[in-house]
This record gives sequence, C-alpha cells and structure tokens, in this order.
Amino acid sequence: MIHITKKPLFLLGILAAVAVAIGFYVAVTIKDMPLPKNAAFIGSAACAKCHGEEHTAWRGSMHAKMMRRIEEPGAVVADFKASDRPFDKNRAVWVIGNRWEQQFMGHDGKTETLLPGAWLVDKGKWETTGWDGWQVPVPLQRCHGCHTVGLDVKTGEFTEPGIGCESCHGPGSWHRKTFGLGKIASTPDAQVCGQCHTRGRAVDGGHFFPVGYRIGEPLAKYFKETEPTLGQTSAAWWGNGREHKRHQEYYAWRQGGHADSLQRLKTGYDGRYGEVTSDCLRCHAAKAALLPERVWRPDETKHGITCAVCHPVHGELDKPRYACGDCHQGGAYYHRPERNEDHVVCGEKAGVTCVDCHMPLTGKNGGGLNLHTHHPGIIPPADTRQYGVPNSCANGGCHTHRDIQWLQDALARHYGVSAE
Repeated sequence: MIHITKKPLFLLGILAAVAVAIGFYVAVTIKDMPLPKNAAFIGSAACAKCHGEEHTAWRGSMHAKMMRRIEEPGAVVADFKASDRPFDKNRAVWVIGNRWEQQFMGHDGKTETLLPGAWLVDKGKWETTGWDGWQVPVPLQRCHGCHTVGLDVKTGEFTEPGIGCESCHGPGSWHRKTFGLGKIASTPDAQVCGQCHTRGRAVDGGHFFPVGYRIGEPLAKYFKETEPTLGQTSAAWWGNGREHKRHQEYYAWRQGGHADSLQRLKTGYDGRYGEVTSDCLRCHAAKAALLPERVWRPDETKHGITCAVCHPVHGELDKPRYACGDCHQGGAYYHRPERNEDHVVCGEKAGVTCVDCHMPLTGKNGGGLNLHTHHPGIIPPADTRQYGVPNSCANGGCHTHRDIQWLQDALARHYGVSAE
C-alpha cells in the first residue's frame, strides 16, 4: 500500500497557489502594458476566431467590400457590356466601392492608377471621370490610405484590401500574441472615423490621408482638414457650410451639438435638474450610451455623442444603432417640454423622420443627392435661394413641387422662422 504524507500535498497546494498568483500578475501586467511600437497588422481573418459575430457582420458591410480584386465573385456591379464603357474590363485589377459608385484601378506592371470612368450604381450608367491612361491621380497618394489596411506608403504594399478590423482597432499582432490580453484600440473616439471621413492633406503635403496616424493620437497632428468658406459654394461645400460632397462627415459632425455634448454637460450644467447620473450620461457620453447597463460617473467618460453611438460600426452603417428619439424625446420633453408641442406639423401618413428635416440630404455621391448632412440643424429655404443648397422642407421627396417662397412662408407660419 502506498502512503501519501500530508507534507507533499501541502507543498503541492502552495505551488498551485503560487502558479495562480504568477499567472494573475502576468495577466494584469500584460493588460497594463502599452501597445508595442513594433506591433504589426495581421489582417481581419485573424480576428474571426475570437470575434466571430463581429467579423460576420463586418464581412457583409460596405467597409469590407470597399476594395476588392476584379476577379472576386460579386465584386463588379458595373456593366462592361455597355457600348459607352470608358475602358474594357481586362484593364482593371482592383474595384473600389460597391453601393453608390464603382471606380477601377489598373496596373501597367510598374504603377497603379484610377481608370477613366466610374459606374453610377443607382443610375445604372457610366460617367467619364476626366483622366486617362497612366496619369494622376496616383492611388498610393490618394486612395490606398483609406481603402487598405497596413499600408506602407514607401513601397505601396499593404496587409489587406478594404476597410478591415485594424483600420479602426489598430495593429493586432500584440493582441493575438498575448491571447487577447494585450491592448488593442477600442474606443468610440470620432477621430477613428475622421481619419477617412474627412477631406484634406497629410502634414507631409503629399497624401490625401493622415500618414502615420495611430488610433488614440490626435488626428490634427497628422492631417490638415479642408474647411468650407462661408458664403461661397464649391465642389466640396455649400455656401452655408454644409457638405456638398462625400467623406466630410467628421468635419460636419464637429460643428454640431453632438460633438461637445459631454463637455457642455461637464462645464456648463448648473445643477438645476439634480446631480449628473448615468441617465444623463447615456445621452451625453458615447461610452455610457454604448454600455447602458453600467453605472457611470462623469469622470469615467471622455467623448460626447460620436459616430459609434448612432452607427453599428461592425455592420451596415446606415442601419442606426440608436434612434434620435431615444434621447431627443424623453430628454427633450424633460428639459424643454414647450419645444415638443406639435413639433411635426405634417400628417402621420407623411412618414416624416427626424433626419428628413434636421439632417437633410445635401451631399452628392454616385451622381445623386443621397448623403445626409452630419451637421444637425434645420436648413431654411432662404439658404437654397442664396446658395443653392437643398433645404429641410423640400428634401427627400417632400414638398419638391413647391417654390422657395411657399416653403419659406410655411416655415415662418409653423415655426416662426423668418426668411432673414
């Protein structure tokens, strides 16, 4: 018979406790370590094993389809049999875009360029884009920074085409190497979206995207945005400062109240409704809105109502995560009940939504007017008269048969807004 003394068992218990303590210490230490500077991009496929639900949603989104090989099944929606096609399909290597517009890149063995034509998806026709042959614009300077992951601007090489997980989360090698313990960017900061959803130049002056930008750093350190000139309508901006073109949502968002909603609560609130609670923060702070089950303090939040609050970032971006009424109904009635009486004068059958009036269609994409302004606020008919910008009253199919004077009179009659 084998006799096991109590002493070895006691020692085994101590060793097990020490191992657990060391493991806990290592795990905590790894979690607290900053992201290594040599962290590398590994591609979105590497994320699927642990983040399957998010990866599946992303695979079906426009982001995943933003740049694909011409031979990939389903990549091409353009009609290359049309007699007015600007070039033959065999000249194309890459497809850019999938929903509103498709452009194509070719390669001559030495360099890439955008080919001289775009397919307008909704209109079902080709549009000549104004350049030909192997000429500028050069995709490496203009396109690749926002249409690929892990771009090396010196060599033109990248980890994967399209807008992948690491476009928004940063390089994932350290996170994978540490089995999910190591840091990876996960923030509702609007600058993450702003790196591509704005126009301008890198500080080096040679690229149209923020070369060297890493998630968590100030975007302005790497990028100088294009700004509107008030009173002057251009290809990019209307004279009242609203977007005339795509990829300007970040700048527009910063001009509205969502961007500084948390800052105004922290610095401008006079306490008239009591202390700031989680209920307040869920409509003023991004993290509290995204994790409403938690109890939040003001000092635990950093960002106002950002892109990620309204847009489900892993899926289709135009299917809102939250509706405006989630905050602008209960909250608005609570703060200013007088502003909500008979707010929408149109009949219920009209199906008017908040964005129809407060975020009207002002941006052109794919040959049509189909992008909502991200600077919330009513655009009066008077602005249409002065700048040509679409207004809130004749937008998205509403009142398009009425002239400017009728619209302005109606706005004044129902809401007390003058033409001045």
